[in-house]
Amino acid sequence: MQAKRKNVSFIGIGAGAAPTLLYSHIKSHPEVYVLPEETTFFSNTKVFAKGIGWYEGQFAGAASGLIAGELATEYLQNIQSAGLIARLLPDVRLLAVIENPLVAVRIAYVEARRTQSISAKVSLAQFLKQNPEVLMNARYGRQLTPYFGYYAPTDFFVVTAEEVRNNTLAVLKKTFLHLGVNGEYIPPLLTHLIPEDENEIKFKPGLIKRAFRAICRGIRGVYRLLARKINPPDIPLETAYAVAKRIPLSPELEEFLKKYYRADVAVLSRLLYRNLGVEWGIDEEEGTENQLTR
Repeated sequence: MQAKRKNVSFIGIGAGAAPTLLYSHIKSHPEVYVLPEETTFFSNTKVFAKGIGWYEGQFAGAASGLIAGELATEYLQNIQSAGLIARLLPDVRLLAVIENPLVAVRIAYVEARRTQSISAKVSLAQFLKQNPEVLMNARYGRQLTPYFGYYAPTDFFVVTAEEVRNNTLAVLKKTFLHLGVNGEYIPPLLTHLIPEDENEIKFKPGLIKRAFRAICRGIRGVYRLLARKINPPDIPLETAYAVAKRIPLSPELEEFLKKYYRADVAVLSRLLYRNLGVEWGIDEEEGTENQLTR
C-alpha cells in the first residue's frame, strides 16, 4: 500500500552547525510536524531517484492540520538542491540560518577536534589549509544566490546565528509567522525569557501576593530543574560555539579570512539588504556601504 502523500510546507536548508538551536525550538511547536531524520532527498542523487511521491510519503505521520516540513543541514551547501527544490516544491517556504564565517571556520575546527578527526596539535591555520572545503562551506552569498533566483524574499527567511542566540524570542516569532503557525508560542524551555507582566509592575500587588507569587515561581523553577534531569531536553548546548569564540585568530589568519570572504559577504549583504560586512567585522563601515551601492 502506497504511503499517503502530504503537502510539504517548509524546508530548512542549513547551514552547517548554525541552525541547530533554532531547529530545536521549531520542533517543539505544537502546530508543526518535522521529519525525525533528514532525508537528504534534494542533495543525494540516489535518494532523489526514489521520486517526489516517496519524499512526500515520508510526511504520512503528520496529523491533520499540522504544518509539515523538513529541517535539513546540507541543502544550502549542495549546488543542485536549489533547482530541485524549486522545480518540485515551488510554493514551499524556506528557512536558513547563517553563521559569521570568521566564527564558522572555528566551530568546524572545534568539532573536528571533538570528534578526533584531527590531532589536538593541529592549529586552526593548518586545519583550514588541509580542509579547504571548510572555507567554501561558509560562502553563504554564493550558496544563497540560486535560491533567491527561484524564490521571492517573502518566501525565504534568512537569519544569522548570532540573532538566534541573542534575540531568541523575537527570531522565533518571525520564524513561526513565516512558517504560518502561531507566532506567540513560547517553547517551555524559554519561558524564563518572557518579561514580567507590565500590569503586575503597574499595580504593585501587596506583600503577601508578591511573596506567594515568588514562592510559586520558585516551585516552578525547581520543577523545571527536576524535569530537565529526568527528561533531558533535546536542545543541544552550543559548546562548540563557546569554545570557538575563545580561539584567537592570528593577525595573518584574520586578514586572510577577511580577504577571502569579503566579496562573498558583499554579495550576501546585497541579497539580505544589511551590512553583514560590518556586523561580522569583515569590513569597515564605509567600505561595506560602497559595496552595497555598487
